Amino acid sequence: MTGASYLLFGLLALATAYVIYRILPILRFRGTMLVTCPENRKPAAVKIAVGRAAAESLVGRPHVELGDCSRWPERRDCGQDCLCEIEADPVGHRVWSVATRWYEGKECVYCHKPIEPLSHLDQRPALVDAERKTVEWDDLPPEKLPEALAGCLPVCWNCHVAETLIREHPDLVTFRKWERSGPIGEYTPKNLHEKSTTSKLLN
Repeated sequence: MTGASYLLFGLLALATAYVIYRILPILRFRGTMLVTCPENRKPAAVKIAVGRAAAESLVGRPHVELGDCSRWPERRDCGQDCLCEIEADPVGHRVWSVATRWYEGKECVYCHKPIEPLSHLDQRPALVDAERKTVEWDDLPPEKLPEALAGCLPVCWNCHVAETLIREHPDLVTFRKWERSGPIGEYTPKNLHEKSTTSKLLN
């Protein structure tokens, strides 16, 4: 390798390090975030214009602004005063972080098993409302999530699937009481002729 090649390699390494140094802090602002709108004091889902902020950061002029908001386009000309909330704690305002904190330490209202920590790879927990309808939390509009968390109960993925099947295809479901009475402690039917409903689990 010639001296010119070493110089080129060094310059590329420096350029790469500079780009990482300038852009890495901006990546904290990626993803959908929840804020309290300063205008109506209600939850709003916003996204930072990360690409624009990264480009400006490369030339030494870091600037954070909204790229999208659940109150747009009606309130697109707002002063974006909610940015101070995000800049103070960008990770804590992510929708994923809000859901993670809420599920932490909770158990499924049906099977009473602890809710597993949220993961982008695993099956995700759900919510059950007062009408006993379950829904995955990330299927809700982000700005509706705080209200849903305040009025719903946690449900694990397995029970969510079961309850969805019962609700949508009741003709395919047989209700039975089960107990650990098998020779190796497995669950076996307690009474094949006595029906029970899952609604009792919520009482």
